[in-house]
Amino acid sequence: MPVKSSVAVVLAVKALDAAKSRLSQEVPSDVQRREVVAAMLADTMAAVRGAEVKRFTVVSPDPAVHRLAQEFGGLGIDEPALISGLSPLNTALLTGIAASAATADLAAALQADLAALDTPTLRQALAAARTAIDSGAPAAFVADRSGEGTALLVVRTSGPLTPRFGPGSAAAHRAAGAVELDPNRLQWPRLRTDVDTPEDLATARELGLGPRTAAALEGSNRHARETKPAS
Repeated sequence: MPVKSSVAVVLAVKALDAAKSRLSQEVPSDVQRREVVAAMLADTMAAVRGAEVKRFTVVSPDPAVHRLAQEFGGLGIDEPALISGLSPLNTALLTGIAASAATADLAAALQADLAALDTPTLRQALAAARTAIDSGAPAAFVADRSGEGTALLVVRTSGPLTPRFGPGSAAAHRAAGAVELDPNRLQWPRLRTDVDTPEDLATARELGLGPRTAAALEGSNRHARETKPAS
């Protein structure tokens, strides 16, 4: 039997062409926005790899996402058929968790657009989740910066708790028995800042963007300047 690692990480990503439409004010070009989304995913995966996670899986319908995951040492798997009662995101995460069961006793469902995430932050949060679960909690989670969503959910791969990411997910995970880590939200701002809107992006900039996201945004700004009609 394979030796189990402490935790496997699971990310779920839409097709890049369909992602982050709410960033269109910040990044008007569809091509440039696709590059920014891919860069945020890459910075997130770089933090995961730096945390010495032995396995991570990216679930997506997009072959380009699979290739990017493989570049970072991860496994890309196709988006599954929808599970009744679950959103596409939670279906994908549950599929990734199930795929991790052979090699890990814990699985961490992580947002894939954490443009400011760094390795020390992720290590600390995963260690706190491991401690909570080892102490008897069925699962542990970190809320997003609003306190309403979820940035990270860590579950036993053999356990019954189903991911409930989406609006109100912090309350849903809490109600399912997951322990909230740092409920006053004093720690881990880089983990809590997923980027969906220009306001989210501004917060991530203040924290310090990952190098790939910063470069992609600079490229987008340069493209906008070069294509701006002369006045």
